[in-house]
Order: sequence, then C-alpha cells, then structure tokens
Amino acid sequence: MQVHTIANRWIEGITSQKNWIWVSALLLTALAFFFAFPSYGSLDATEWQPLFDKADHLFANSNYHEGTHAAKLTFRMVLPAIVHFLHLSITGVLILLGIAGILNFYLVVRIANNILHDKREAFIIGLCTAFIYTGRCSFTELRGTMFDGLAMFFLLCALNTRINLLLSLFIFFAAWTDERALVASLLLWVFYVVKNDHKRMGLRLFTSQALWIYVAWIAYAACRYFLSYYYGMYPDNKGVGLSVLLNQINNIPLGVWSALEGLWILVLWSMILLYRDKRYFELLKYVGVCALILVIGLSVVDITRSVMYIFPAVFVALLTIHKYADKTTFNRLLWIALILCFVYPAYYTGGKSSNWWTYPLPLQMLR
Repeated sequence: MQVHTIANRWIEGITSQKNWIWVSALLLTALAFFFAFPSYGSLDATEWQPLFDKADHLFANSNYHEGTHAAKLTFRMVLPAIVHFLHLSITGVLILLGIAGILNFYLVVRIANNILHDKREAFIIGLCTAFIYTGRCSFTELRGTMFDGLAMFFLLCALNTRINLLLSLFIFFAAWTDERALVASLLLWVFYVVKNDHKRMGLRLFTSQALWIYVAWIAYAACRYFLSYYYGMYPDNKGVGLSVLLNQINNIPLGVWSALEGLWILVLWSMILLYRDKRYFELLKYVGVCALILVIGLSVVDITRSVMYIFPAVFVALLTIHKYADKTTFNRLLWIALILCFVYPAYYTGGKSSNWWTYPLPLQMLR
C-alpha cells in the first residue's frame, strides 16, 4: 500500500506540471533507454546498405536475396524517400527514428488522456508502453531495414488528429512505411465504429472518419497497382505463410504475449465488456481484426516486431472501458497491467525458438 501511495504521488507530481505530456514523453524515453539500452556496439553498417540502395532507386525492385529483410523494402518507401531527400546518414536515420520514438510516447499519453480524461491513468498507460516493445523499438532496433517505430508514429498521429484528411494521409504514410501498418489501421476503423453509438449498423460503418479510412485504403491499393503495372515492382513473399507459422508454433505463446504484455489485460477485459453490453457487432470486428494481426505476425520470423502492430487495440480497449466500466475496477487492472509490463524483461521473440534480451543500461555498461 505504501509503494502504491508513493507511486501515485510521484505520478501526480509529474502530471500536475504545465507541459506534463512533454515531460512525460521525455521521462518515458529515459525509462525505455534505461531498461532496454541499444547495443550500439553491435551496429553493422552493411545491414544499412539496403536502405541507402532503396533511397537511390525508389521505384526499383530489390536485388537482394528473396526472403531477407532487404528484399522486403520494395513497397516500404517512406523512410527511403526521407533519406533520399534529406541525404541522411546512419546517424541521421537513428536520430530521426529516436525523435519518432519520443513523439510516440507523447502521442500515447495524449490519446489516452483524450479518451480517459484522467492524467494519472494516461501516464500509467505511457509507463506500460515504455516497458514493452512498442515503446522501445524506435531506439533499440539498429538494423537498417526496420522502420516499425516510424510506422507506429503515423498510426498514432492518425488516432490523434481531428482532421479527417490528415487521418487518411497518416494511414496512407503508415502503410508505405510498413505493410503491417495497413492491417493495423483496421483497428483504427474499429475504434471509430465503437466510438459511434448510433443504433443503425450502417451509420456506424459510414461515419466521416470511417469514410476517410476507406479513402486511405483505396488510395494505397491504387498506388500499389500503378507501381506494379508501370514500374514492374512486386512484393517479396518468401519466408511468410502457413509453413512459417507451423514451424515456429512453439514460440506462439511468448510471441503473442510480447505484443502487449500486461496491456493484454485491458484488451481482454474490453472484449468482455462489449459482450456484456451486447455490442456483438463491434466485438466480432474487434476480435477478428486482433486475430488477423496476430496470425499475420506469427506467420513471419520476426514475431514480436510484427505482432506489436496490434498496439492500437489498447485505445479501443480504453474507449470501451471508459464507456462501460466502473473506475475502481479499471484502476486495479491498470496497476496489474503496469506491474506485469515492468517485471517481464525486454525480450524479443522470433523464429522457432529464439528469444533475445535487450539489456538494461547497467548491464550494457558492464558489457
């Protein structure tokens, strides 16, 4: 009880400040670095060459071996385009992704506060994020073909904006950063369907936000077709599919857990709430989209960095909980979620039986 009181006072001290969301973002960044410090000594410049090759030839297929991360860059054009126009080096890209990581924390806390209207609860959601892969991927991923932190930044921007055109553009940019973000944008669609309380199903499906999400999907599909038809660009699908899923089936439990860790409590509880309140239509879409993201994530070797795209489900959960749950129960579950996120180490799950630990700062200093 005393620890809980001290923690609450500490959080209140942070959230009572004038620019508390920015203070929170910087503090959460520091915590993410402390508990999962990047292995800068293992940075391999050769792993960054595919990014710079793509930046030099944006509308060309990759010449790298099929099934490799480098071969997957064909339609992941946003960061290569930024590198091309800003003439960024490896250091420049790391700084850019680091800034995106800080902004991700800002957006997480801001969106959570907009939903819950409670600074303390919003900050705790930010704390949970700092201890899971979503919060640290912008800083710890030192391979030049991984842009997940930037893709998540665009998805969070889409959730944060109130301008429908920007909502559509952010989803569009997220999809061109990594295709998994396109699938994750389905959760934004679920978010706005749950948010709309209209009794008629058709009107829930065709809110202004939903319509602009459809525009983003159609625009992405049209551009993919154009690039394929006129430039002969095609995706690399090797190393993806049912055979991969079956091969690494023993890593599924840890892989699924690594997506949200303790935050799974909130997602599962929100599903129960939707069922209790007979929101079966929303529940079906919510469960279906989450299952789709997990199956896709488990069907590639990079499990954790793929299943982490389920993160927007947390905001669907917060919206549902805020509408249908009592605050006392939510506070208890929120603290349990935080404890679970904190005690589980910064593991990354991938492949048939591999789990890597991203060392905290003290251990990195010893190494």
